[in-house]
Amino acid sequence: MTLNEQQTIAAAVDQWITGIPGRIPGQTIFVENPEHVPYAHELADEESIVLVLNGDDGDDKVIAVAGTFDVSGEELLVGGQLSLEIQDYLAIPFISLVGVTVVRITTDDDWRAFFDDATEARRSGHFVRQLTEVNAVLAERGLLAGERIHRLARLHIAADGTIPSGPYGAKIGRAGDPMHDLQSKALALPPGSAVASVAGALDVRESLANRPWIPRYLAALDAWKFIPRDDRPDTRFVGFGLSLYGATINDDLPSPSAPFIIQQGIQFKLLDTRTGRLFKLGPDAATVIEAVSNLRDLKAAAAAVAIPLGVSKELAESSAQAVIDEFAQLGIDILGTR
Repeated sequence: MTLNEQQTIAAAVDQWITGIPGRIPGQTIFVENPEHVPYAHELADEESIVLVLNGDDGDDKVIAVAGTFDVSGEELLVGGQLSLEIQDYLAIPFISLVGVTVVRITTDDDWRAFFDDATEARRSGHFVRQLTEVNAVLAERGLLAGERIHRLARLHIAADGTIPSGPYGAKIGRAGDPMHDLQSKALALPPGSAVASVAGALDVRESLANRPWIPRYLAALDAWKFIPRDDRPDTRFVGFGLSLYGATINDDLPSPSAPFIIQQGIQFKLLDTRTGRLFKLGPDAATVIEAVSNLRDLKAAAAAVAIPLGVSKELAESSAQAVIDEFAQLGIDILGTR
């Protein structure tokens, strides 16, 4: 198997786990029962990837999968090379992640722990270490991040032929149904239906709606992966237990795609997670960037930082504009709107 093929399979598996389209050009189709492989081929286009549990290694049109995907502590081997460990969210803080680990949030206790940990991170700046590791993959990331799914990213054909909208989703059909029927039913479902078979979709949806900053929290988990392990004890993320101008836990957080301000000792840096680049900042510039990113309005940001910086609102506004323009020339969008 070539490196490109391995990368394609990894991307297809990620799309199946997270429900986010675009990892591969087509759909990921997961088949629990090999008897449904001919039907899966009917659904698949040239850009789709078909994953088959206990599939035929000799069939070059499918990727054979061994193991189990829905039992905590078990492993799933995809294509004979990609190994995934399956773990429930509650277990994550107590284990070491040796390889790629799928973190499932399927029970009420899992959901409560997830939201409690996210709230604690925002309040104190303490993150569950294992979630910040590159090996951790949160299942249903599309739902958690509030992604607007405009096309069907994945199909899951259960062993009995029913087709849910994802491994733990709502039923959208049965084996034999045409693709256009499955697509129309899936796209008409509310986001919370992605976990309808294991959780109250409405409760999950309401919990996420009450915490509109969760996507920024997820982005912070990813941002930690850019911080070398030796530097982590002295690193803090502005917006999580730390504000430079006095923002509270009830105030807005930046867009998920906005850069992060990090404090390491007495130094401030701007981390652009799109490129991994770091830029040193003075404390005043860091304060201005935090306010602009949070408030997404130049005048409001100037009013918020004028007193903490000991300057007039007019000077604060011109300084904020200068900072925005300087980073825009470097290709960095402070607001994260692009």
